[in-house]
Amino acid sequence: MLTSGPILPDEERALLVQLQTGSGAAFTLLYQAYAERLYYNILALVKDELTAEELVQDIFSRIWQKRETIQIDTSFGAYLFAASRNRVYDFFRKLDRDHHLYATIKAAASYEYSYIEEALLNRENADILQKAIRSLPQQRRRAFELCKIEGCSYKEASEIMGISLSTLKDHMANAREAIRTYVSKHYEITTISVALFYLWDRK
Repeated sequence: MLTSGPILPDEERALLVQLQTGSGAAFTLLYQAYAERLYYNILALVKDELTAEELVQDIFSRIWQKRETIQIDTSFGAYLFAASRNRVYDFFRKLDRDHHLYATIKAAASYEYSYIEEALLNRENADILQKAIRSLPQQRRRAFELCKIEGCSYKEASEIMGISLSTLKDHMANAREAIRTYVSKHYEITTISVALFYLWDRK
């Protein structure tokens, strides 16, 4: 899977405009920038390499097919996160039809599987997390989206945002705490596992 470094916001917006006009080159650059991160994010959920690869290809294929009408109000990474969330949701819905695959993935996920399954089979919970993220101040939200949704390292995110690494880490610590507080304050305690699932610190 081809990869490239992170794309700066202005460059990304220009590529999205070119994508809408049918530019294969722009599509390739976006794919190279995000496909690997998307793959590993999905793999962490489905626990199967072939399935993760297929879902990534399906997501980008759909983007190309509807390139002329695609509407991206946030970053492309955030758009991909939402698309992958829905595709993984559909995947878990279909697991009931394949009991062997269900058993394989459940065994691979081990202890954490029950939390993954609970989160992905409930779109409402996913929406709760998105509301919590949108409640963050702009800079804090951008840091969180870059690191936890778009898959950037802390170093990459700090460079994109033009801030120091220590400031980026402060934003992330505050964002995690704010989201946990938002979820626990506004929703039943059972939804907290969803936030914790998405918020584990992999950096």
